[in-house]
Amino acid sequence: MVVALAALFVSSAVSVQAADPSSIGRWSISAARTDDASRVQLRLEYSSSGNGSVWNSSWSNAVALADAGIPADRLRGPMGPVSFAIQREPGTFNCVGSAGEGSGAGQFTYVPNARFDDALASRGMGRPSFHDSLELAIAGASLSFIDRIRGTGFTKVSAGELVTLRDHGVSPHYLADMSAVGYKSFSVDDVIALRDHGVTADFVSRLKAHGYNNLSVHDLIRLRDAGL
Repeated sequence: MVVALAALFVSSAVSVQAADPSSIGRWSISAARTDDASRVQLRLEYSSSGNGSVWNSSWSNAVALADAGIPADRLRGPMGPVSFAIQREPGTFNCVGSAGEGSGAGQFTYVPNARFDDALASRGMGRPSFHDSLELAIAGASLSFIDRIRGTGFTKVSAGELVTLRDHGVSPHYLADMSAVGYKSFSVDDVIALRDHGVTADFVSRLKAHGYNNLSVHDLIRLRDAGL
C-alpha cells in the first residue's frame, strides 16, 4: 500500500506539473458511511496563498458515484492509475491519481466554467475571481442555489459572499423561514451571525408568542446565547 501511494503521488505530480500551481488541489474517494453501495465519500481539498493571506478549503460529503466522476468499474477494480473529471456548474476538477478496491486519491487541476461566470455577470454580480470560482465549485453551488438566495432579498450578493453564506450553512430555506417571521432585510454579516448562533425561525416565533416582537439581530443572538 505504501508503494502504491508513493507511485500515486509521483504519477500525479508528473501529470499536473505544467499546470498553474494555484489551480492544483487534492481529491480522495472512499467508501461512504452508509449502507447505500451507490454512494461514495468524496473529499476535495485546496490551499493557496497571496497578498498576505492563506486560503484553505475542503469539502467532504457522501455523493452518488455518478457525481464523483470516476467510473464504478475503475473504482472497484484493481488498484491502478486513473484520470477523470468531476463536473460542477462553476467549473471542472480534472483529476489524476490512483484508485481501486473501493478507494482512491490524487491531485486535480481546476478549470472555471466561462458560461457560469457569464451567468453571474448577467445577474449583476460580476465575474468571480479564480479563487471564488473554485470555492463555489467545491461548495457545490449552482445557479439554482444562487437564484434562490437572491430571491430571498440578497440581490446584490457577491460571489465571495455566496461562498461565505454556503460555508456557514445559510440556505435559501433558512432565509425564507426567517423572512416569514419578519426578518428579511439582513446584511450578509448579520445572517451569518444569526445562523452561527443557532437563531431559527422557530426560535423567533416562540419569542413572539411571549410578546418579544421586532427584536434586533443583536438581541436575538443575546437571547439565544442565554439559552432561551
